[in-house]
Amino acid sequence: MKSSCQVNQHHFHVLLRFILVCAGLPVAIAQSPSTLENRFRNPPVTAKPYVWWHWMGSNFSKVGITKDLEAMKEAGIGGATIFNLSSAVQETHVPTQNNPWPHQTYRSPAYWEALKHAAAEASRLGLEIGLHNTVGYSTTGGPWVTQERAMQKLVWSKTNVEGGQQLSVVLAEPPKPIFTGWGSTRTPATYYRDMVVLALPEKANAGIRDVVDLTGNMTANGQLTWSAPAGKWTVYRIGHSPTMANPHPVPDELIGHSLEVDKMNADQTNFHWDQVLEPLKNHLGPYLGKSFRHMLIDSYEADHQDWTVGLQDEFRRRKGYDPLPWLLCFTPSLTGTADKGERQILENKEQTTRFLWDYRDVISQLFYEKGWAIAKKKLNETGLTLQFEPYSGPFDMLEGAALADLPMGEFWTHRTWEATNPIPAVAHATGKQLVGAEAFTGRPETSQWTEDPAFLKQSADGAFVGGINRLILHHWVHQPFDDRYQPGMGMGWWGTHFSRHQTWAEPGKAFFAYLGRCQALLQSGQQVADYLCVGKLEGFADVLSIPDFLRDSIRVEKGNIVLASGRTYPFIAFPKTGQMLPEVARKIKRLVMAGATVVSARPTTSPSLVNYPACDDTLRVLGEQLWGANKPAHTDQKGAILPTVAEAIRRFGIQPDFVVESANDASKVHAAHRREQGSDLYFVANQADVPQRVTLSFRIAGKQPELWQAEDGSIRNAPVWQQKNGRTSVQLYLKGLQSVFVVFRKPVSNVDHPIRVAVADTAVHWIVNATATGIPMLQSQESLQANVTYSSGKTRRITLGGQPAQELKGEWRVAFTPKLGTPFQRSFTRLVDFSQHPDTAVRYFAGTAAYQKTMLVKSTDLSRNQRLFLALGELNDLAEVSVNGKKLGVLWYPPYELDITDALTVGQNQLEIKVTNNWANRLIGDEQYPADFDWGPDRDDKGRAIKAYPDWFIQQKPRPSAGRKTFSVWYYHRKDSPLQPAGLVGPVRLVAVQQTGL
Repeated sequence: MKSSCQVNQHHFHVLLRFILVCAGLPVAIAQSPSTLENRFRNPPVTAKPYVWWHWMGSNFSKVGITKDLEAMKEAGIGGATIFNLSSAVQETHVPTQNNPWPHQTYRSPAYWEALKHAAAEASRLGLEIGLHNTVGYSTTGGPWVTQERAMQKLVWSKTNVEGGQQLSVVLAEPPKPIFTGWGSTRTPATYYRDMVVLALPEKANAGIRDVVDLTGNMTANGQLTWSAPAGKWTVYRIGHSPTMANPHPVPDELIGHSLEVDKMNADQTNFHWDQVLEPLKNHLGPYLGKSFRHMLIDSYEADHQDWTVGLQDEFRRRKGYDPLPWLLCFTPSLTGTADKGERQILENKEQTTRFLWDYRDVISQLFYEKGWAIAKKKLNETGLTLQFEPYSGPFDMLEGAALADLPMGEFWTHRTWEATNPIPAVAHATGKQLVGAEAFTGRPETSQWTEDPAFLKQSADGAFVGGINRLILHHWVHQPFDDRYQPGMGMGWWGTHFSRHQTWAEPGKAFFAYLGRCQALLQSGQQVADYLCVGKLEGFADVLSIPDFLRDSIRVEKGNIVLASGRTYPFIAFPKTGQMLPEVARKIKRLVMAGATVVSARPTTSPSLVNYPACDDTLRVLGEQLWGANKPAHTDQKGAILPTVAEAIRRFGIQPDFVVESANDASKVHAAHRREQGSDLYFVANQADVPQRVTLSFRIAGKQPELWQAEDGSIRNAPVWQQKNGRTSVQLYLKGLQSVFVVFRKPVSNVDHPIRVAVADTAVHWIVNATATGIPMLQSQESLQANVTYSSGKTRRITLGGQPAQELKGEWRVAFTPKLGTPFQRSFTRLVDFSQHPDTAVRYFAGTAAYQKTMLVKSTDLSRNQRLFLALGELNDLAEVSVNGKKLGVLWYPPYELDITDALTVGQNQLEIKVTNNWANRLIGDEQYPADFDWGPDRDDKGRAIKAYPDWFIQQKPRPSAGRKTFSVWYYHRKDSPLQPAGLVGPVRLVAVQQTGL
């Protein structure tokens, strides 16, 4: 239930407006808008949110493609990424039967024609489209990948033998893998290749020299001949087989016929991307690099890969020793079992741990060099960019984020963006202007056609604060069918449900406009950071991976760290583990000698087995040179080594960029800071769902703070602020979940202005800064006294007063326009929640209900020093307000209040409030009637699918169950599911408030 008052339900809000035309408080800014203002008020396509556009199996149509893209353009969407998925998805592919267009298989002539049509329509509309590189949403592979080309893993069998005799035994071929991860078809591998045969004596503290290589003693059929020394031996036949990991959820005809490609082998990577790109060049040539501009690698769900052809040579080249004898570290110990993690120890635990670190490091390097880097190069050469969610795999996430043209994270509707996510910090360090996020991915328990913009705002703002500046909405599923079938196609049970069939698609444009304005500013300039971290993000910083630190041509200028991207930092910080590669320590030494300041614990050991134990001796020498208490007298060290980030911050006198000086709940107020050609832009978000009166201190001086509101594109000077000790404090009032940009770009004038406003009654919540509409807010009708302190030192006592509210009672004429069905009208003597109404047409309504009323306004109501506000109270879910035919805006999150003064005239005025609710009640209403299709799997609280498209649907005949109006591939609700609050509940009040200046 949404209410206009979230702090005190027994008081209603009285609204005040401060006229900011008193001395020194102009409400307008320069007459000629700057480029930044133009970008803010009219965001370019690249600044608008994008969507993931899921094509569900063979269910696509050119008519639907055009309608979808036109709807995206109209809604304020900038582009789309096409996914080719199964006809229905639960955890993964669970196809719907009897699909209408079975001939439209993946890469059929119809498919290429549809894809080309999408590129042509995107070009016509000025939109950007792209494609997920493989079928499904994970990861890189397809039907062109054979088992030999697929991801490989080590497999082994072991045979216990008694030595001291001539042996002739058959070594069993290792069991082949069966993939059990996401999308698994449980198909066992058939491909296998031998690598090595190793024997290990059964004794404690076995060493690497105890391992006997018997590879030459075994025939192709596994026959081993060996004159074995005395004692008990375990013989391991080690080879590799495909992991059988498969892309998912793939188009129906490809289930069981697609594999993930080997990601550590350049030949296989090139093969995969050639299979992806060459057909695109043939079919979409004129559009590549134009309307068709990117390809995506979604989050990694392909499980682990630990072998590839050529890995032995790659390992030797990178680490300087042979990994094959050490592979026994992957086998179970003689007394343990693999499922308990009891692995074979060679030499000792430390050396075994170091080998395993080296092995994982080589795998990560190969994923990067032989996989992702090749993909990016081939895409860029084709005129395309790489979008990449670089996490969850056996590779360095930081390194992957640095590589991508558009690094991406993700967040779901049941949880917010994680503030510690390092992907934005990597992007900033490497000079990336855009940082994307798969946004609003919804679980079936939380996204049931019940989502609306108010539900989504908190997570959107949280992502913006975290450094994301392009939201890519999950999802906008392609709607290929006739428009009478709504809400239509979904991605199985997954949401959030953005589409042209969404009930609030029209008023929801206001939400998309908000996102676009936010992103227009957040994509400007560069994100501000105080220092650079390596390997792990700590604090208000950028971050590089260890490989990128070694790779980057870092220079030192006047003591500052300067990256190849041009980003500059006063110091650089490393993880405080005491473990470090010698090559990292050597580069630190070079930087310090050049004058850099480095934060790092003194290194004691290397994580690697390379040059062991000499590697640790090297670190001890470097440690003594840089960290030791008795450095050589002849040292030419210009920089410094410091133990902690806190000490470095103190040494450089770095003040906090943003401080919450006072707030109801300071932990819920967050900010992101970007700098654009001398302008500083702070995105400030109240993440609490209740209003907050806050005072914020910014690390800025000498500039006028302005308030840029992305909800309506308004720009005005902050009314209450002061400068002190090189900082600027701004007093704000933020509604529940409200955000505002605090922008510093103009020199400060010498005009006297308010620096503090204090209200005696601290329980009263009110606005003094006009963050959204210039409206102060009171919770009671009584007049209150406020003390205003000015920069000159003078004080003034003012009265904040509101007039008693006039509730708009009596009859409301309501015109119902259901998203499906015939419009109808009703008259309400009082406002009521639709879900409580006895009329089933109202109770199960989903769409837009236009409330109309005539209201009388007297000449005294429109006096020069008074404003009239409309307070709608409780409503569900969005409202567009019009007065005398003039549209005044869309209210899409509480409190639902609006200044309507300028649209009013003396006498009778026509008020219209168009309220749009979500799909849920209509879907529940349909469950009161028999189903005219067969149900598929029932997933309890997650809902249930249709088993097959019914014949009446395929043949476009009237549906047998005439009471049912909706049609979808997934149903979250049952007959007895609780109805959602809907409609305008109110009370609706007209509030007269007195204007006063500060």
